[in-house]
Amino acid sequence: MSQAPGPDGVLRAKVYCPEQGVLTIERCGIGVEALRAELRQRGQTLLSCQQDRRPSSRSQRFPLLVFCQQLVSLLGAGLQLIEAVDTLAHKENHPGHRDALVRLQQQLRAGLPFSQALASMPDIFPPLLHTAIEASEQTGDVLLALQRFVAHETRLQALRSRLGGALIYPTLLLTLGLLVVAFLLGYVVPRFSVVFEDRIADMPAMSAFVIRMGLWIDAHPGGALAMLGTLAGVVAALALHPALRSQVGSLARHIPWLGEALRHFALIRLYRSLGMLLRAGIPAVSALDMVTGMVPMRDRARILHATESVREGLPISVALQQGGFTTVVSERLLAVGERSGQMGEMLERSADFLDTDLERTLDRAVRLLEPLLMVGIGVLIGGIVALMYLPIFELADSVG
Repeated sequence: MSQAPGPDGVLRAKVYCPEQGVLTIERCGIGVEALRAELRQRGQTLLSCQQDRRPSSRSQRFPLLVFCQQLVSLLGAGLQLIEAVDTLAHKENHPGHRDALVRLQQQLRAGLPFSQALASMPDIFPPLLHTAIEASEQTGDVLLALQRFVAHETRLQALRSRLGGALIYPTLLLTLGLLVVAFLLGYVVPRFSVVFEDRIADMPAMSAFVIRMGLWIDAHPGGALAMLGTLAGVVAALALHPALRSQVGSLARHIPWLGEALRHFALIRLYRSLGMLLRAGIPAVSALDMVTGMVPMRDRARILHATESVREGLPISVALQQGGFTTVVSERLLAVGERSGQMGEMLERSADFLDTDLERTLDRAVRLLEPLLMVGIGVLIGGIVALMYLPIFELADSVG
């Protein structure tokens, strides 16, 4: 057997389970001895295991929303919680996902409440879920809490899908345009430049630049590819760097329509999560503590200050307003929720209003961005072609 993997390693093991036979499981960030001890407590036997530093293509994120949707369906049909989880575990084909469901089932059979069983697996089930379940267990409304969580996650995923869908066509257009530019610079221009190699000194500056670039690419194709690969690697590394992404986000906030869209997206996430927790009966301070991690890093200090203000007795609507986490509409709705005792409902209505507004903003932005991209790419490609043919026109004039 291999040694314990590091934090980023994956341990793949074959396990004998008396109820289900031989299973293949994948665990991240756990050693062999720790896994053996965990399996021994469950009454299972570790048969073999191997370590891989990277997750395989089979290693996928646990489908939390699908699990909750299916669990709601089974509980609504009258199955007991343990029966429902057992059913989902038996039908699951993915080894890692099945292992997670088996662990959850065993925690429930050991007598743990559902919320504690979920909390014991924080790498799979978020605090938002098990905290809402914990509050609902006191009133017996576990199914209702699950339904609210499903509605919450479905709306957030729909919002992300709209954001991603709005960028598909512009991204495709930009990619195709850059491919055409790369073809011109990497194939057409180098072959075209050889004809005018002796007349570069007599050309206009921009035409001479394009011709010299073509000659260099023709003489050093490997160097050109290396530079292109290095540039792509640097851009990818910078895009994944948290500090740089935060700075880019801060700069994007100063672009009128983009900054407004980003702010609305962050507020929608905050309102929906906070509203779900408050409707589940979670105290306001605890709910604010839980949603702090959902707030962008640049706004983290302000949400922490708002939480402290609520802890000191300030109404949550006033604390959010002072922290800059309200709009004109949500400010009025939250004030109504404070007076009527329906803060959770008013937060979700505020999120619905912002969601509609964000959809209109995205639609306007995409309608404006698409023609601008087409014009920009057309000018770029046309400019390269014009600079290539300009020496031909000058040569024709001199001959004439």
